[in-house]
Amino acid sequence: MRSVASDNRLGGARYQNAGCDDSSKSLYDHASSFFLPVTGPADDRNDVSPEAAESLRNRQVLAKLIGIVEPDQAVTLSGALLEEFGSIGRLLGESEAALSRVLDSNKHVIRLLKASEDLMIATLRNALPRKLVAATDQRLVTYLQARMGSRSTELMRILFLDSSHHLLGDQEFGEGSPRRIYVQPRTILKRALELDASGLILAHNHPGGSVSPSSSDIEFTMSIRSLCLELDICLLDHIIITSNGWSSFRKLKII
Repeated sequence: MRSVASDNRLGGARYQNAGCDDSSKSLYDHASSFFLPVTGPADDRNDVSPEAAESLRNRQVLAKLIGIVEPDQAVTLSGALLEEFGSIGRLLGESEAALSRVLDSNKHVIRLLKASEDLMIATLRNALPRKLVAATDQRLVTYLQARMGSRSTELMRILFLDSSHHLLGDQEFGEGSPRRIYVQPRTILKRALELDASGLILAHNHPGGSVSPSSSDIEFTMSIRSLCLELDICLLDHIIITSNGWSSFRKLKII
């Protein structure tokens, strides 16, 4: 269960999650479909379980990618990375510091992995419609799942829109951990005013896998909505993102 402890002096809110289950899969967990498809002999695939076949394929894809800069260590490094992070998606979403724990000082591989993540994110963002008719547009959900779904820590991303619902930009806010995220509403509204935004879409992830908003999630959203009303800004939606699902405050008729 999540809880939010508000700090009125700082204008912030603290999101907490009592338990995290990161076993579910995300778009990132199938990141190999975006690049370097690898297939083996049909007979070999029929001899193993679907899970084992996917694991082998992920190792092959990752090894082929790493082999671009480290051909002699590609198999070893791909195995070590997947052993540590569990999936291609999770390792692509990790920080350079986290990758360095496995790759030591191998800067070339770290740069390649982060560049691959950037390429994937750019591809998905470019696919977003310039005008968002609804916050639940599948292309937007896919983009948010790629950015946030496999993350092991909570974070909040805000999308800023003009009066015609054209996307002005999106930005990450808050400092997260596996169990909480600290967000200052005033920084969100300050950025909205800087961009002359007329609408906002809030999105934050639940590493534990639940797409159900807690009472504290709702309380925080209502406080943001009140601030938006004072500034003549429309809060269009709040999307909760998990590794394999999502929910919408508007569809749930919370806002």
